[in-house]
Amino acid sequence: MTSRILLVDDENAILDTLTCMFGEIGWDVAIASTPAEALRLVSEERFRMAFVDNYLGSMEGIVLIDQLKDADPGLPFVIMTGNPNIDMAIRALKNGVADFLRKPFHFEDLLVSIEHVNRKIELEQQKKDLLAGLEQTVREKTAELNQTYLSVLVTLSRTVENKDLGTYGHSMRVSEMSARIAQRLSLPASEIETVRAASQLHDIGKIGISDSILAKQGPLTEDEYRTIRRHPQKGVEILQPLKQFESLLPAILHHHERYDGSGYPAGLSDDAIPLSARIISVADTYDAILSDRPYRNAAAHEIAMKELRDWSGIQFDARVVSAFHQIVQGTRKDAAFVRSA
Repeated sequence: MTSRILLVDDENAILDTLTCMFGEIGWDVAIASTPAEALRLVSEERFRMAFVDNYLGSMEGIVLIDQLKDADPGLPFVIMTGNPNIDMAIRALKNGVADFLRKPFHFEDLLVSIEHVNRKIELEQQKKDLLAGLEQTVREKTAELNQTYLSVLVTLSRTVENKDLGTYGHSMRVSEMSARIAQRLSLPASEIETVRAASQLHDIGKIGISDSILAKQGPLTEDEYRTIRRHPQKGVEILQPLKQFESLLPAILHHHERYDGSGYPAGLSDDAIPLSARIISVADTYDAILSDRPYRNAAAHEIAMKELRDWSGIQFDARVVSAFHQIVQGTRKDAAFVRSA
């Protein structure tokens, strides 16, 4: 931290005296005899503290301090005055002035004032460090708690996969694929994690759906299909009370929208569909095609990729399909990623 001090007084004799005093104890000083000069100096460099006379001709020192604080909010001030009064003292304290130096003053008075300001600076820094440490601790504990909540919800979501034959591990695979797509699209780290978490929970709304529907061997009736189609809204209803997962809701709600607007629940199209939902849609479809279902057998990787290409720009965002294709091309030997390739 700088050891330079700013002196502001419209009397040159005072400035000369203070400069000598500070020089004797090893402080470097800058002087200003007008408010304009003081403002210029503070805008150009940083000072350890500033001693400001309260009577500067056309401007009160307390008024000048308000302006100097705009240029350097952390700068501590000492008011120098030959005529202190209660009103001035109250105004100065409200403005955050660190100390008062009454004229005429002695060398010992100056030393005491400097020591007082230095102690105030030290305490303010300790306060900042303490608050920063507390904030970091709160952030860490909040993240830990959120991860615990997420783990519980993922476990809950995976109970659906136990009921929906052929889908065990589906959400985790979709999560991995979706995160890889988000990375390929150069999304920020925070958005990648949002996509990853939303993917893990995208089917949590199926919790309340009957086993007889989820594991049905034949085609669904219209009523059964309507029940299935409500799972995005049900998922949002489950998670909405948990404010820490608010950022996941758009992806969960809209992962069955189609790029041409023919999907559900809102019939959104193009970029009106959240990008996170468009990403999950591609990963979800790919993994679903490669999974055994009660009403059909799993298909091969090539068939799933052809399906994505054929419906690119219609059901799926073409940019997302392209990113997924690029990932697959580079990971054909990754059995955890490309199943049955």
